[in-house]
Amino acid sequence: MRAILLATTSGAEARAGTETVVERLVRQFAAHNVTDITVITRARYRSAIPGNVTIVDSSGVREDLRLLTGIAAHHDGPLLLACADAMLADTAVSAVLSDPTQRCGALVSDYDASRPLDPPLRRERGMIVSVGTGYHRVTDANAMASGLIKISAPYLDDLCQALHDLAAEGVADFASSADSLTLTLLALARRGTKLTAYEVPGIQYGRVAGNATAQRLLQAITAVDEDAVRLDLCVKKDDDLFATYCISSYSRHLVRWCAKLKLTPVAVTWVSILLALGAAGLFATATRPALIAGAVLMYGSFVLDCVDGQLARYRHHFSAFGGWLDMIADRSKEYLMYGGLAWGAASMGLTWAWPLAITAITVQTVRHMTDTWYGTLQDAATLRITVQPLSVAEDRFAPSGSVSDAKSGSVVVRVGKTLGKLSAQFTAKRRSPAYWFKRTIVFPVGERWLVMGVCAAVFDGRVALAALLTWQLVAFAYTLAGRTLRSLAARVAVLARKDVSTHRDDGFLSRYIDNGRVPALLVLGPVLALILASIFVIVTVPAVASWAAAVACVASLSLVFTAHGKHDGYLDWWVPAGMRAVECGLIIACGLASQVPPALVFALLAVLMLYHYDLAARIDKAASPLSSRAWGLGWDGRVVVLLLSLLPWIGTIVFALLTAHMAVVFLGGALLGRRTPQAAKPDSRTPQLSSTAH
Repeated sequence: MRAILLATTSGAEARAGTETVVERLVRQFAAHNVTDITVITRARYRSAIPGNVTIVDSSGVREDLRLLTGIAAHHDGPLLLACADAMLADTAVSAVLSDPTQRCGALVSDYDASRPLDPPLRRERGMIVSVGTGYHRVTDANAMASGLIKISAPYLDDLCQALHDLAAEGVADFASSADSLTLTLLALARRGTKLTAYEVPGIQYGRVAGNATAQRLLQAITAVDEDAVRLDLCVKKDDDLFATYCISSYSRHLVRWCAKLKLTPVAVTWVSILLALGAAGLFATATRPALIAGAVLMYGSFVLDCVDGQLARYRHHFSAFGGWLDMIADRSKEYLMYGGLAWGAASMGLTWAWPLAITAITVQTVRHMTDTWYGTLQDAATLRITVQPLSVAEDRFAPSGSVSDAKSGSVVVRVGKTLGKLSAQFTAKRRSPAYWFKRTIVFPVGERWLVMGVCAAVFDGRVALAALLTWQLVAFAYTLAGRTLRSLAARVAVLARKDVSTHRDDGFLSRYIDNGRVPALLVLGPVLALILASIFVIVTVPAVASWAAAVACVASLSLVFTAHGKHDGYLDWWVPAGMRAVECGLIIACGLASQVPPALVFALLAVLMLYHYDLAARIDKAASPLSSRAWGLGWDGRVVVLLLSLLPWIGTIVFALLTAHMAVVFLGGALLGRRTPQAAKPDSRTPQLSSTAH
């Protein structure tokens, strides 16, 4: 990592105790192993700069931006861009530098009109969407930039282009009203770059103009117990109902205890996984004492699942692999519970246990795929308002979901916008009945584990799975209906690009057949209906089971003709979930047709769904250890393998081999793959927008 300090104001030479502000920043960066530091300065501030850095003189803002462009163009690693007049708490610096992912962002704090050097900005969904300058006003500013920007390697091209845009806009015309760091942040935001808003509530930090303000801010920083602040912030304030009252109320004490034992968040995650294994084993035993003990271990596993993230936030000990493992472990443990409950119920002679588990894992995975891509849609809807010329005199922030086309008055759009407003109102009323209804109806992970544990301990595994599936279906219907209406109101083509890796997981057939431009949703609907019909036929007419499953498999391959078109419909965020639903349905149909043991069908689904969660982790966590997904065959390659399972007498063998293959691909990639952040650029830019979307 390389740091660039802009010592272009008198605040850089202000004294903060025994050192200048710029010396303090250099020392703080060095504590995070950032020692390649270049200071761009004016000649009159040279004396304040320490001697262990590279010093470059600049005559003004235009020259600053030219130098920044040159450095970014010839650098292939992450860059830190900081104002040398920024007086920052150690925790604030760590909040930015400890993020191991390939995110791009800036340090911000709550809006304070008394701080003239910190430019006002607007943040939405944890992202910076508008930046104010002396010539560019932000309506309803709710935060301020605090002089530190992180630009990860995948965004260097964005930075160079943004700086080029600044030059094209005529920087000299407004150089006197904004410094180069503020203009750079503005240009990145206006380019549509996804900028994370890093912040540390409870600690003061910001830019200073001279000795007096530097001393006051230093006193405010040193007066705060930063360790206590981090411990308080590590526990989410707006968690789900069960986690808020049954875990977060005491988990900070466990966090401090884990920190004293020098446990890493990854180590806590592994202990949580071991407890989940024990719980699943007890559920499989299915005796009453074992079911009760399994519920207790299950609760302990969930507690540690919360503590590992809290410990990471407390110690600012993050890693790309740790974030990925946390997400994958959550699903792995949940699938273990499904399997343990089904195994135990089936061993007791209870029917429908495995079908319930198989349906539950399918519904939960498809629902989570919609969660991931709907979140991407909301980010795109928020970011789309930032794409406009830099020379506009006023910035009018419009909430995501605004509509500017001729259909803005339709009933669907009005309903979608109303739902968006109600959702925001419910969220704002923290811990009210409406707030908890909104948080609970979607059936978050804590509530899922609570339902499974209580029902297993009181009744049996089949009842636990039935209760779980019932609530899953209600939650899925609720979220899908509401999000569909809000998507039609937002009118953002979130997948408006060709993409054969991130959301579709296409294989060799989709890659080599380049003559199809059929809309994906147009094909997904009939294919899903055919798969459901095939499953019904397989169950009711066993004599034609193999033929029905084969027809479903062949029909699903028509989706290869939708791969190379832009997924630019307002509802094309359904596509990833639809592709997963197709594959799950085919596995179930082929398993039934070939009389594969249901436990093996469940095992294949579990391994394959974890493989798909790796795709979600690449978006949510911007990290994955899997360097290549080619060995996963793609969804179309796996469909061809499923067709082989319909041959006489080899269905179980094919399922076993496919399960083993996907387990080796996934586990091998996880154990042997990289532990550094993703090299590929994450899904970070606004989609290609039509003129009506600006």
